[in-house]
Amino acid sequence: MPTERKLQLVAELKDQIGRAEIAIATSYQGTSVAEQVALRQAIREAGAELRVVKNTLLKIAASDAGLEQFAELADGPTAVVFGYDEPVAPARALTTYLKDNDESALEIRNAVVGGELVDEAYVRDLATVPPKEELLARIAGGLVGKIRELMMLLDGTTREFAGLVEARAAQLEEQGPAEPEAASEDTPAAEAEEAPAAESDEAPAAEAEDAPAAEAETANVGESEAAESDAGNDESAESSDEAASDETEKDNEAG
Repeated sequence: MPTERKLQLVAELKDQIGRAEIAIATSYQGTSVAEQVALRQAIREAGAELRVVKNTLLKIAASDAGLEQFAELADGPTAVVFGYDEPVAPARALTTYLKDNDESALEIRNAVVGGELVDEAYVRDLATVPPKEELLARIAGGLVGKIRELMMLLDGTTREFAGLVEARAAQLEEQGPAEPEAASEDTPAAEAEEAPAAESDEAPAAEAEDAPAAEAETANVGESEAAESDAGNDESAESSDEAASDETEKDNEAG
């Protein structure tokens, strides 16, 4: 039967596993109490904590939390460095301590970073990454530099455009005002004015020419009709005279 104390330890480990951004397993066998105290202090200053764990309880906590990769950290006497904010600072604090205490028996075995199991080399490489504040400062500095470059580029482009406009204006002033194309512009207007005038002049002329001709034709037609009428009258008179002459001769013969 698990004791109440063991249940409490498992619950604490489960909570730490669930919150950890990084968990570095170390082998602390052969280290002195003074060394452990100094190591705890260095880890605490990095915002992390060092905890000596029992492998059985660590495996139970990992199973209960559904994070089986943490069970891989349990191998021999184990002290785990838990970091909850970001993984770089705990890794740097641990590697710095080992560098400053190269005779220490403390060793890095492996770690879980962001839910992934990694080896000692990964932890040491991670320790070389600049702190988050420094990375943010670099990113901000880079952005400011790029913005400054863009502003200078835009300013230079604006000055260049203004220079082109001024040069063009000076060129136009030297050339003077352009003369209007009178011939090409007046031609349509002249044609428009002449067209109605020509039409109006031609119409009366045509009417004037056609009127005498029509009157002459009408007079000729009248004269022809009158001549034909006179000829008819003459023929009728001749016929009447012939008839009267015939009758006179007949009367004379009869008498």
